[in-house]
Amino acid sequence: MKNRHIYIMVLAGMLLFSGCSLYRKYKPTPVEPGNVMGDVMNPQDTLSMGDISWRSIFTDPLLQKLIDSALANNTDMRTAQITIQQAQNSVKAAKWGYAPTISFSPQYTFDLSGGTNSHSVSVPLSASWQIGVFGQTTTSVRKSKAQAAYYQDYRQAVQVSLAANVANLYYTLVMLDKQLAISEETELLWEESLESTRALYDAGIYESPAVYEMEASVAEVKTGILDLRNSILTTEASLCQLLAIPPQHIQRSTFSAFQMPEQLHVGLPVRLLEARPDVRLAAREMEIAYYGTQQAKQSFFPSITIEGLFGMAASPAQLISQLVAKLVQPVFAAGKISAQLKNAKLDQEKYRIQFEQTLLEAGNEVYRYLHTCQTAGQKTELFEARVNSLQEAYDATTDLMDNGSTTYLEVPTAQESLLSAQLSQVDNQYNAIEALINLYSALGGFDTGTPQPEPKKKNKKKQ
Repeated sequence: MKNRHIYIMVLAGMLLFSGCSLYRKYKPTPVEPGNVMGDVMNPQDTLSMGDISWRSIFTDPLLQKLIDSALANNTDMRTAQITIQQAQNSVKAAKWGYAPTISFSPQYTFDLSGGTNSHSVSVPLSASWQIGVFGQTTTSVRKSKAQAAYYQDYRQAVQVSLAANVANLYYTLVMLDKQLAISEETELLWEESLESTRALYDAGIYESPAVYEMEASVAEVKTGILDLRNSILTTEASLCQLLAIPPQHIQRSTFSAFQMPEQLHVGLPVRLLEARPDVRLAAREMEIAYYGTQQAKQSFFPSITIEGLFGMAASPAQLISQLVAKLVQPVFAAGKISAQLKNAKLDQEKYRIQFEQTLLEAGNEVYRYLHTCQTAGQKTELFEARVNSLQEAYDATTDLMDNGSTTYLEVPTAQESLLSAQLSQVDNQYNAIEALINLYSALGGFDTGTPQPEPKKKNKKKQ
């Protein structure tokens, strides 16, 4: 009796020594984002563009249809959804740790030893129940739930990245269409200039190098057209890959149909904590590491298992019953367990540092993309003025060439300068759109919830 009392007192002392740390649920430490977005933060601007539905910003119905299709059918999204289901199954499996394990194992024995034969039949039912006195089962369940939540956030991270990539590729195609139209129009104009140069050459006004210069310029434009058409095909193929469909033509709107928002609201830095899935992922990793430390602490304490056996033996007829309680306390593995605990604590610190880095990267992205949007907007008027001036110069040079009042070198130079400015103007407009897409996703936009696969069309049999 005395030994039993001593053992109970030891167990009670271990429980008191461990305190509540073995059973405490994870509570995230409040994080103050500070000024992670640099000088783009306005303390009075509580509205974040990331809170607005992406359909209200990217209003193109063709783009909306493509994003919906990608979210439903993209292979990465479908794989992420399966991973979530697996994590949810792991939570259910962890909860079964509270219940005993029951097995049914009937046996038949036939013995021929000693010159005699005998047989026996037993029908036992066994049960084993591991009691998580020190919170082992509870911690396992909580860790599984944290991992399931982690994969939910991962799915949202994939979703945001996917939607942004679809939008970027879509507007890349729209930009290439515009540049192709400019180049094809330029080709026609330059063909006319080439005919005029040949006519002046035949009239003896220009020398043969003028014709060669114009022919080279026309050939250069045609080469650029071929490159643009190839870029359109490869970009369409990349977009089709995101949509999980074979390469094909992608229907799209014109470049002028897109309208930039009048104002860009980034909101307060605290918004990044709850809006960005990558920040939430980093926070989940800290939670999982916390429960990993709890499990490492619980390894120092004994595991208690109760095993029971109940059944009937047919020959000889008798009742089978047995109840055994086992306690396993690690002794020589203490050094290994101690090292595991130290590593678990280091993991917590590592994931805390990674969380800080993720938050800094989030603010840095917002800072860069917002300034890119603003810079592209400021350059818009300058590009327009440049194109208008070069258009005037090209028209004047063409008129002078037709009258034989200028050298042949001035014409292709004016043509090339105008084409370069027109293409650069379109490229600047695309940079603004691309920065807007990236800024919106950096603020946690494109989060539409759990996507549902598109229903498959059934082929109706002909009667």
